[in-house]
This record gives sequence, structure tokens and C-alpha cells, in this order.
Amino acid sequence: MPSLVQQIFAQKLSTLSKEKILEWFMNVTFADGHATRDEHHAFHEGHKALNMMLKDDFITEATTKTARAVEMQVGSLVTSAPWPSPAEEGKDLEPWEKAGDVTFHDDGTVDANFYSLIVNYMGQIVIDMLWGKALIRNNPDLQKDLWDFDEGVHHLVTSLLAMSAAGRRAVTARTRLTKAMEEWHTAMAAVQRGDDPGPQYQDLDDVSEVMRVRVKTWVENHASAKLQGTNDVSVLWGVNVNSNKNVFWMLLQIYSRPELLSDIREEIAEYVKVSPTGECGSNGFSKLQIDVDGLCKNCPLIKASFYETMRMNMSGLGIRQVNQDLVLKESAHDATMFGKKRPQSYRIPAGSTLVLGNGTMQQDPRIFEDPDQFRPQRFIDKEGKDGSVRVNMKNLHTFGGGSYKCKGRYFAEKEMLIFAASILVMWDVGPVDGDALILPKMGLAGASRSPAADIRVRLARRYQ
Repeated sequence: MPSLVQQIFAQKLSTLSKEKILEWFMNVTFADGHATRDEHHAFHEGHKALNMMLKDDFITEATTKTARAVEMQVGSLVTSAPWPSPAEEGKDLEPWEKAGDVTFHDDGTVDANFYSLIVNYMGQIVIDMLWGKALIRNNPDLQKDLWDFDEGVHHLVTSLLAMSAAGRRAVTARTRLTKAMEEWHTAMAAVQRGDDPGPQYQDLDDVSEVMRVRVKTWVENHASAKLQGTNDVSVLWGVNVNSNKNVFWMLLQIYSRPELLSDIREEIAEYVKVSPTGECGSNGFSKLQIDVDGLCKNCPLIKASFYETMRMNMSGLGIRQVNQDLVLKESAHDATMFGKKRPQSYRIPAGSTLVLGNGTMQQDPRIFEDPDQFRPQRFIDKEGKDGSVRVNMKNLHTFGGGSYKCKGRYFAEKEMLIFAASILVMWDVGPVDGDALILPKMGLAGASRSPAADIRVRLARRYQ
């Protein structure tokens, strides 16, 4: 019940915590060899460095860098080609195009595996923004490993490794990811000492401030390579696994609804548009001009579509260890909503484990009417005599709550709106065959659902 969840979020860490659960998760999922548990102080200092992601300076830096990169590169989501095959002209594809297995047509349209295209396109820009371009340049299969790991992560957690090919691929990918992050950390730490980082990492000037501080914090607290590497892989996974997938689902939902697509394009037109001066971005395609502040503050329909996408596609669990006896009481409103004559109270004894089933709540028709329908308007409230609107997450807790609320939530919201809006402005997306996009079934993997199978789509450029 919403009232019970809010009470759980309000508890102090002395009553409810997830420290032991996090230590277990880091060991079984990221193979940290209990480093998170055994290097308690270093872990918490490194984790505190991520608090920078909540500060205005980081959010401004990250969103500005992301928006500027998207302005230049969204025209190259797929490159245009007047020839049947770019390879015939010696033209190399962008990494995300290769991942999306693009094929070009003489009429200028392009077919692609949309999930792979979107998550790798976003991943390239966000990873470059946070860790600098050298990380992927020196580890060109980094994103393949990241998504192989994500595909098998639930197998690791449920100990299905012995019988699961996906689990075994995840272990192999995890090993390479950890090695890559350890090498990056070693180079960044060398730069901060004034030493030579080696030939592969000569240019680390583009690394974000939050990651610079995190490296400095690891070094100052004598973190082992195991603690640093596995925890940095967890952050790499965390900043990609939810945002990238949800942009994929959000775009499909919007493109499959012509009226919604038209309304959103009209809403964002003032804030996301082709450069009025005719500037070109990557590969000579039209450059966009993005007003991030206007997009995030004045476009309720696309923001509500983002919330509705998270409601339908995220199914993470909020887990808490009960350290002291706890009494939770339903509100009168919730009791009525759930058909009870009176509110109930629940005594949870110390030593228990509480699990918040977010996915179950998000699909409960008593909390969200018609939960199987994509209805962004459910998050839009009208206010005042002038009919102004406000977008409200209401009982949606996809970013968690209380002391453990997602540190990257403010950036994630802006990031998703930037990516989704820019693609909606620059590209038309439709089915390869037939008249309508048919959304794929959802599979497993991570907190956000992956498609059970990728979807092949046809993309057409709206601006040259």
C-alpha cells in the first residue's frame, strides 16, 4: 500500500537498512570477493563521492555536456548513404550502428534493430561524458560486455550460472568490464599524482568532475583494486541499465501512437529544433538546438510519458533489513481503496526482511487505473484557474525513496528527455513490414525490462 511504503521510506537507517543486502548483492552480482563488506570505510567514502550527482553543479555540467553531444550526433543515429552499402565506399559505421545491424535503402531510409541501436547510442554519449572518451576507445567491446552482463545478471543473483548460457556470458563480460575499469582507474590516479598514465590514456581531460573525485577518494582511502573495479562496474551498469532501456520503450510507445506523437512534437517544438543558423553536426547532418530548461519545465506530456514508461517497464525490488521492531499502519484512504472496513497495523520484528514489490504496485489497478494501458495523462494534474498543469509521480517509486533514493535521479530525468525529444524531432520510425509498430514482449534483465527479442524498424530522416 502507498501509505505503508511512505512509512518505510521515512524510517531511520538504525531501523531499516540495506547494508547487508548490498554487501550480498555486490558479492554475487559483481564478484567483489566481499570487498564491500570487508573494506567498509573505503566503500562508504567512495559511495559518498557519488552525492555530487545530486548537486546543481554536476547536474548542470552533465546535462549541458549531454545536450551539446546530442545536438551534434542525433543526426548520426543512423548515417545517410546514397549507396547500397557504406562499406563499398570505405565508410565506417558508428559503433551504435554496428550494434544495431543497420541496412541502408536507396530511398534514404534505414532498417535497424531498434533496442540495440538506442541503448548503444545513448551509452556511447553518457559513458564518454562521465568517464571520458578514452574508456570506450581503449575498450571497443565495453558496451557489448555491458549488455551481455545485463542480459545474464538475474541468472547470477538466482544462482543459475551452472545451467545458464546467459549467466556464463555475464561472468565473462563482468571479468572484462572489471579489468577495463581497473585500468582506467590506474591511469586516472596516475594523472592525479602527476605521473605518466601510459600511452593508451594520454588524454583524460574530458573526464567528469564526479569521476575525478571518486578516483581521488578511492586512492585516499586505500581501496583495493577489487573494491574499486567492481564498484565502478556497478556504477557503469547503473547509469545505463535503466535510462537507456526506458528511452527505447518510451520511443516505441510514442511512435506507435500517431496522435500522441503529434502532440509531443508540437509541445517540444519551441525547445528542441533544428539549428536556425543551418549549422551541421556529426557527418554533416543537421544540428539541433536544445533548450534543456524549457524542455524539462514546460513540456508536461513528454515528461508524463517518461513516468508512464518507467511505471510499465521497471520492476525493481526495494529490500530493507529490519534492525529494530517496526509497526506500520495503513491509512484510512488506502484501507478504503483496498476494500477494507478499517485500517490494519503490522508489527515487523527485528531480523526480518522487507521487500517492496515496485513492479507489483505499478501494475495494481487499485493504485493505477487500467495499468496495462499506456496513459501518460495519469501523471498530469491541472492547477489553478488558468488551467496550468503539473506532472506528479504520485505513487510511482522507480527512483526508490528515503536514504537510498537514486543519486542520479535528477540527471536521469533530464537525460531521458534530451535523448527522447531529440530523436522524435529528427527521425520518423515505423515498422519494416505492415502498417503499425508492434511492441515486443518484455523479457527479464536488470531493474528495467529488456525486450524478449529486438524489434526491427525503419527510420527516415526528417531533416537533412
